[in-house]
Amino acid sequence: MVTPLGVAVPMLYTIPLFLTWARPGERSSALMGGSAIFLTLVGVAFSPGEVSEVVIVERAMAATLQLVVTSLLIVQKRSTRKVKAAQQAMHESEERLRLFIEHAPVALAMFDRDMHYLSVSRRWITDYGLSDRVVIGQSHYDIFPEIPERWRAVHQRGLGGEIVREEEDRFKRPDASERWLCWEVRPWKTADGRVGGIVIFTEDITERKMVEQELRNHQAQLEDLTAKLLTSQEEERKRIARDLHDDFTQQLAALTIDLQRQARLASESGTPTASHLVQMGKKTEQLTTDLQRMAHRLHSSLLEHVGLEAAFRECVDECSTRAGLTTELVMRELPRGISLEQATCLYRVLQESLQNVTKHAKAANILVRLQPTRNGLELCIQDDGLGFDQSENAAHSNGLGLTSMAERIKGLQGTFRIESTLGFGTEIHAWIPISEVEPDR
Repeated sequence: MVTPLGVAVPMLYTIPLFLTWARPGERSSALMGGSAIFLTLVGVAFSPGEVSEVVIVERAMAATLQLVVTSLLIVQKRSTRKVKAAQQAMHESEERLRLFIEHAPVALAMFDRDMHYLSVSRRWITDYGLSDRVVIGQSHYDIFPEIPERWRAVHQRGLGGEIVREEEDRFKRPDASERWLCWEVRPWKTADGRVGGIVIFTEDITERKMVEQELRNHQAQLEDLTAKLLTSQEEERKRIARDLHDDFTQQLAALTIDLQRQARLASESGTPTASHLVQMGKKTEQLTTDLQRMAHRLHSSLLEHVGLEAAFRECVDECSTRAGLTTELVMRELPRGISLEQATCLYRVLQESLQNVTKHAKAANILVRLQPTRNGLELCIQDDGLGFDQSENAAHSNGLGLTSMAERIKGLQGTFRIESTLGFGTEIHAWIPISEVEPDR
């Protein structure tokens, strides 16, 4: 206060101002700088001497210097704080990346442009038997000198900026064991946008492939069993039909003749039981007809001895007569090369479809189309009945008929499709491949 300059020497205030650099935060520097500037300016009023222009200029220069120093300290502290925050964020990011790579559920490795290891996951170390080696910094090609050229080419494509992926890749390990991999090569880039290297992801899918193969084997066995079951079913139908026709039907026919002869003799002699014998003969004759029809449904002799076209016409006509429906059969010239197995399959689909229509559809009209396609034979049965719900929940109530038809067609490498809507009828489409599709002239 008593010095000629008043309130101490302003330039000395820079000393404690600089000392605030050692304290964290900008607040201490701002408070010290503000106090120094305030005391420097206030000192003019407390100066014991006359205030000259030189004093005012000196105080202004000192205050300006203090302001500049304070600003520089604040900017420096802020920059330091931001740098530390960035370094901390980078460290945390690197730690997260390290943890992700190390504990990734797939084999993962990061390489530079020279294919030197930068980071690897534990799964990579385990899958490729590297637990006894230090791989970071080592060349991938030095560790695996036997690596195929095709994989080296893939690495180069990745280093060129391309993302390369393979869903299923088979390879043999040095121990001659065969493995399946799903892998991806993806480039990583530096801050300036250049490719700094690649990251390789690999997943061993050998167990999955083994399960898929086992499922395919089971599916093939099931299809083979289904085909054998259907073949056995047809053979059993044929045997039963033959027994019915050759044994029971013949015996009933003979019994019918005997009853009719006894009825004539009784009628000529005036025996009262003549009418009763006549009725018994008619019933036996009807039973013979029913057995013949049953034998025919079990196995169509027309199909085997006359052909598919005649069997289809008889089946459709029989349905029209029995159910009182209006039926229409459209057949183009059928191709050569239809085997008995293929003809039987289509015939059974027709039988089952017509039976479903008469039992459930309440239809008035049925349209049956059998026509060759470019490389096969297609059957379509269409009705104008009630239709049914094709949703999954309703599928369980449709019985085994549709499933049986689908299995028959599938056994011949064909396709089976149903189109139905409640209230708008049903269409059944069955297609089977035929080796020779030229019409039989």
